[in-house]
Amino acid sequence: MMRKFTVLFFFFMFLLSGYLFSSPVEIREIEITGNKNVQTKEILKALGIKKGDEYSEETVSEGLQNIYELGFFEDITIEVFEVEEGVNVTYIVTEKSLIKRIEFKGNKEFSDSKLKKKIESEEKEPFGNRKMQEDTEKIATLYKEKGYANVKVEPYTTEDEKSGMVIMTFFITEGKQIRIGKVNLVGVEAFKTKKIKKKMKTKKKKFFKQGLLDEDLRTIEAYYRDKGFLKVHLGTPIVTHDEEKAKIFVTLFVYEGLKYTVGDIQFQDNYAVTTENLEKDLEVKRGEIFSQAKLEKSLFNIHERYAEKGYILMRSNPEYFTDDEKKVVNLLISVYEGGIVYVDRIYLGGNVITKDYVIKREFLVKERDPFNVKKIRRTQEKLYNLGFFSDVAIEIGETGDPFRANLICEVTEQRTGLLSMGAGYSSQDGLLGTLQLTQSNFLGRGQRIDLMLEFGKKKTNYQVSFTEPWFLGKHVLFGISVYDTDRDRDYYREMRTGGNIRIGPHLTDILSLHFTYTYERVRIYDALADWVEERKDDSSSFTTYLIRDSRDNIFDASRGSRNSISLQVSGGILGGDTDFVKTFTSNSWFFPTFWRFVLAVQLRYGIASSFPHSTGVPIYERFYVGGADSVRGYDYREIGPPKGGVTMFVSNVEYKFPIVREKRSTILQGAIFIDMGGSWRKRDVNFTIGSRDNQLKVGIGAGIRFQTPF
Repeated sequence: MMRKFTVLFFFFMFLLSGYLFSSPVEIREIEITGNKNVQTKEILKALGIKKGDEYSEETVSEGLQNIYELGFFEDITIEVFEVEEGVNVTYIVTEKSLIKRIEFKGNKEFSDSKLKKKIESEEKEPFGNRKMQEDTEKIATLYKEKGYANVKVEPYTTEDEKSGMVIMTFFITEGKQIRIGKVNLVGVEAFKTKKIKKKMKTKKKKFFKQGLLDEDLRTIEAYYRDKGFLKVHLGTPIVTHDEEKAKIFVTLFVYEGLKYTVGDIQFQDNYAVTTENLEKDLEVKRGEIFSQAKLEKSLFNIHERYAEKGYILMRSNPEYFTDDEKKVVNLLISVYEGGIVYVDRIYLGGNVITKDYVIKREFLVKERDPFNVKKIRRTQEKLYNLGFFSDVAIEIGETGDPFRANLICEVTEQRTGLLSMGAGYSSQDGLLGTLQLTQSNFLGRGQRIDLMLEFGKKKTNYQVSFTEPWFLGKHVLFGISVYDTDRDRDYYREMRTGGNIRIGPHLTDILSLHFTYTYERVRIYDALADWVEERKDDSSSFTTYLIRDSRDNIFDASRGSRNSISLQVSGGILGGDTDFVKTFTSNSWFFPTFWRFVLAVQLRYGIASSFPHSTGVPIYERFYVGGADSVRGYDYREIGPPKGGVTMFVSNVEYKFPIVREKRSTILQGAIFIDMGGSWRKRDVNFTIGSRDNQLKVGIGAGIRFQTPF
């Protein structure tokens, strides 16, 4: 039944005198009548107006709309009566019938509970004819997916005389479960029939599904077009039923046509981008077999190039000119550039804790800049990499001007603070008690504070650090740390007390330069081996880092790379008791394969040497290999000389995949890995694999990694 909205006014004398427009009229009472199953207080709550509010036709009508949106009513009428000092408003409602129960008759394959879960209608909810028809289709689809191709579902309703509620009944005639007896392909000559059938989901002995058959037609056509058969088309399939044998026979007709190679490729109406640059984006090449998939990838690349220049309205139209005699297809790609679109305003939403400027400073496009899709996509990655948000969505909003558009950034904040106290065990440090306070978005300003206390038999650590990623409003990192660490190194104990200051600018979006000055007092004591020299040193060092990081997600990268090189100089004009130079490079690459499987490769190399007045690199500054962070399958520091090496190399190849994901993040991850590495004394470097101390060691295995945002 169509809803009717009727408004009756019984105070026309006021309207004639203009009284209602000259002075406010108060709503003295609001009454709801006609409701039987829906409570009055629930309707009044949804209404949006209340006793004592100023009367207006607009607010009363909005209240009517609010009530209707509850979904319980077929008809609503408003009556307005003049009373002393105002008006009374009455909403007269006619409720929809409620569903008393839902019944199924004739169902054997699926239980009542299974069918009830599949449909939208629910008992004690309002009845709707449209919803009942949709439920009928859903039940039929469920049966057809199980092979009941001839199933019939008929819905009926009856009214319960006592309650006036509706009883819904679905009468189901299941029929026989029908499987595919045979699939015939007619007209396939360029390929083996068996090869085409392998690409189909409609197979012998499977249940017949029309949706899968339609998908198979598209798959076969796409395969042919990718192999040069530009004019391939498939006829209407013939599907026959053998009711007696409960079989379906499917026959497909393939009209292959000629196989074409790519001839000339030309562009038309491209002014903002040269033809030479557009040709760089082509996946299809002259003289190669034509491929529709490669052409579509080429068009996508061209669109991306234009979008980086602000031409987000750009469209392209490929035209095909075939020479059947030469079996060549020439391509003409017409370009409609559409003009540059500029960013008008940037709007933010969803950030309750994080300050607006913390988000906006990460944007690589600013207001009044040309749109750049690549920069916007990278901005989204940068916001994820802050670690403050579980979701970041950047959408385009219209402004009324086709050449100006708004950027709307909606974020979902996640927990950025951690206060924990507990105990844990690591192969390196044994049993540890921990007290940790971390906040990576302090006061919503993007600053990071870390307080750490670790205590155990093999390690005691006190550490405090502060990091400001945008120092004085510039994209310059500033940080300071102080620490006091005492550690059991198996053959001796090592105590470090000191701190560091870090500062460095971001040169580009992915390139940064960092400088770190470290001053610490190091003590080596309780030596258990003759070759360990107990000593106390004051160390003063300066380290320069050059880092290039293009990873899409620094917490769980699927593409991009991180490459860094550092040079540490200790002593000399910096003072202190140790004089050495240490160079270290670390390079990681990430390659997406299929679904969310990612191949990760990491190479690390380091070399250290002393200079006068020191006679060697201190034992606590040498390289040690083995353990979870280098070569898995070996104990910490197991590979290489016990004194440590002055040269090291580690490679890690890992194939990782998610096991459990939550809110776009991987919580539990599996990995298959092969690690290789070694460390050596000055003249003992050997890059062969073997069992000798100076040879590379290899670890192969699989593992599970539990990841958190912290």
